[in-house]
Amino acid sequence: MISNRMKIFALTVLTSLNVVNYLDRSIISALLPFIRADLKLNDTQLGLLHTAFTFSYLFSAPFLGFLGDRMNRKWLASASVFLWSIATAASGMARSYHALLAIRAGVGIGEAGYGPVAPTLISDYYSEKVRSRMLSIYYVGIPLGSAIGIISGGDLGQHFGWRTAFWVAAIPGLVLVFLTLLIKEPKRTQSPSEIPSFGETIRTLISTPSYLYNILGTAAMTFATVGLAYWFPTFLSRERHWSITQATRFFGATTVVAGIAGTVFGGFIADFWQNRNKKSYFYVAAIGMLLAVPLTLASLLVESKAFTFPFVFLAVFFLFFNISPLNAAIIGVVRPRMRATALALNILAIHLLGDALSTWVVGRVSDLTNSLMLGMLIGPVAILLGGLILLVGSNDLAKDQERLQSNS
Repeated sequence: MISNRMKIFALTVLTSLNVVNYLDRSIISALLPFIRADLKLNDTQLGLLHTAFTFSYLFSAPFLGFLGDRMNRKWLASASVFLWSIATAASGMARSYHALLAIRAGVGIGEAGYGPVAPTLISDYYSEKVRSRMLSIYYVGIPLGSAIGIISGGDLGQHFGWRTAFWVAAIPGLVLVFLTLLIKEPKRTQSPSEIPSFGETIRTLISTPSYLYNILGTAAMTFATVGLAYWFPTFLSRERHWSITQATRFFGATTVVAGIAGTVFGGFIADFWQNRNKKSYFYVAAIGMLLAVPLTLASLLVESKAFTFPFVFLAVFFLFFNISPLNAAIIGVVRPRMRATALALNILAIHLLGDALSTWVVGRVSDLTNSLMLGMLIGPVAILLGGLILLVGSNDLAKDQERLQSNS
């Protein structure tokens, strides 16, 4: 039996690592203008920096998630954090575009080992009744880490250069590696002898309709949100003539406040509604996406600073509704010894279909049309598509949860 103190400690460490995860991932978006000027790059090349990260991340995740279902997860998490932190520091040492491209791919491999296993640890600590809420605390790391990365990246890049920003960003992860080793591995409800083969896991997931709807809806949302967030500070600087520090501070502060509020609120609503309606995980995510569509459009089209803030704030708030419900939905329809693999394959699919090319697409459209605005307007269309897909799949979500419970 794991004590409540250990549960709280583990949740705190894992959430802190998720903050660092997204800090190291997002800091580059604040540094794009500085990197562009130093290495003489165009927008297409800048967009490919994220594409390199994403492809290494998504192709590493299934293998590492497969390991996560079969080995001590804290050791895998610790090694992964160490790898991505070293790669983040190395980003500041790159002397050419191709070197930076390769190093960002290394960051992706490290993060791919952490992303699939951390939610499964939390899920084994806490019961289904509070799972979405506990995951919402963990996923607070996304807006918080992104905001810290964007704000610190803009300030450090402005005053000390983009290379120093990467070096500073690497420090927290190296410190947290040691705390990760103190986490106690929770007991899984399936014994090692019951571990399904990779083939059996694949067959199970393919025959679970809500899992496939989850992938498609999340992929559309990921395509939009990553493409928009990656370019938004540059958009404000170039199209709205804000300074880089103004743009990064505004977007970072908005992301952290609205993102945390949306993540927690979405998780709590989903848990509350889940007790009454097994479709709630998809409903909450879809409602957030559909409400975010007009707000995202307004954020891009309005030129007044006074109106930019509320539109961006509300758009981010509703976009973050989906994070914990959609991950809880995956965990709720697969057996415990399949969860890390299911989450890892979800990562593979949503990034391959989603943001693997979205930052490049936005940059390419910007270069071809000389308008970053046109490239970013693809985002609201993708968000709308994602919300509609989840609404269509909500009936299957309820059926898949009931089937798993009846077979348990």
